[in-house]
Amino acid sequence: MPAKPSDARRRDLGAELRRRREIAGLNGLELARKTGWAQSTISRLEWGQGAVSELLVMTYLAHCGVSARDAAEVLSLARETEDGYLVRRDVLRTLVLHETTTLSITAVAPLLVPGLLQTEDYARAVIGLAGIVEEAEVEPRVSVRMGRQELLRRWQPPEFTYFLYEAALRCVIGGIRVMNEQMLHLAFLAGRPQISLRIVPFEVGRIAASAGGMTLMDFADHGPVLYVESQFAGMFVERAEDIKLGRTILRDLGDVALDEGQSRELLVQLASDYDQPTKEPTDAGVAEKQVQQRE
Repeated sequence: MPAKPSDARRRDLGAELRRRREIAGLNGLELARKTGWAQSTISRLEWGQGAVSELLVMTYLAHCGVSARDAAEVLSLARETEDGYLVRRDVLRTLVLHETTTLSITAVAPLLVPGLLQTEDYARAVIGLAGIVEEAEVEPRVSVRMGRQELLRRWQPPEFTYFLYEAALRCVIGGIRVMNEQMLHLAFLAGRPQISLRIVPFEVGRIAASAGGMTLMDFADHGPVLYVESQFAGMFVERAEDIKLGRTILRDLGDVALDEGQSRELLVQLASDYDQPTKEPTDAGVAEKQVQQRE
């Protein structure tokens, strides 16, 4: 019987198993000797390939000295589910695992600037919103988010396409100075060859407003993964019907969004408006005019 193909859940499980092995101070050969398995079995598990059973995972973890409580958390990833899985803890670690292996990222952001595109002060304001995160946790999380942005600067980065709903750019987070810097940062990023930023104006924003935030990641060696985030958990989806719907929504956004040049002009205009405290950010008429020019 051929090995079961890799999926997002198994790759996440494999990365967590590898992390636990490294914490235990073992290399793959040492763990293979302890378990009596072939080293290739360890390798397949850690790369998310082939069938996985709870017994297999428990044996692996036991030889790494993992406590029963910690093992129970890892075991949740070993249980078969529908084509997608929910991550309640360490969502960022799972997301980074997929981001660092993807070929392209296409996302829609209806309410906030996406984490990979945030300035440090904007990120700090977002993370501290509504007191959801304890004050002592804010700075460590900001640091992690900034480190995650190395993905944008690495050699041969993924291709990025972001559809930013106009509401996300007009919702003042952290004050007008923070928004001014964030708009300038977005305008700078929009000039990079691997990054496409396109604004969806209010006038045509029904799709962006109803779609919610989602990120579609495509890979070279396995199928796509759709990521949907909330304050409480992250959902990683691979079901073919859901991926197809996600692509349809993103394609429809591409049909109505401002083009890259118009989007960058609007970002610069918004930055200028935020730089003048007595002036409200550019009204929707500017976006409407740009849409008319494009048409």
